[in-house]
Amino acid sequence: MEAGKEFGVMPYGTECLHILRAEKGFIMIGDESDGTVIPQDLGLSWAISKKKDDFLGKRAQLRSHMVDPDRWQLVGLETVDGSVLPDGAYAVGNGVNANGQRNVIGRVTSTYHSPTLGEGIAMGLVHHGRKRMDEVLEFPGTDGTIYKAKIVDQVFYDKEGEKQNV
Repeated sequence: MEAGKEFGVMPYGTECLHILRAEKGFIMIGDESDGTVIPQDLGLSWAISKKKDDFLGKRAQLRSHMVDPDRWQLVGLETVDGSVLPDGAYAVGNGVNANGQRNVIGRVTSTYHSPTLGEGIAMGLVHHGRKRMDEVLEFPGTDGTIYKAKIVDQVFYDKEGEKQNV
């Protein structure tokens, strides 16, 4: 701490690192991805080889489910009142399913209070997410609260990357 005093260093922990990566829209394996999520859902189509005739995962990429335009996509979620969405909360849409439950149209994958932005930020997978920018979704909490969040770009802070180029 003494060596970095002139630079304004301060202690931090892993929770800080989680918040920082979420502010930048960086995914975390296991949070934003699981066995159902593919690179295209995360906006990572650029990472799939387009030059090679064969590559690991090519067969899977050719399956109809992988190119289904009806998939959930990763987006940013900005609460309308600055609160923090519950972790794992589901976004509900119009109508009900065969069990009489409201239709699920998305879920929160990561959620934090951002001290930098002074508000709750989250990332989530939403049905047709990237086509629904600025739409406000409802997330019923287990406590009876209805949380509302607007779909936004998943990069909340320093989208151009200027802060990292010091």
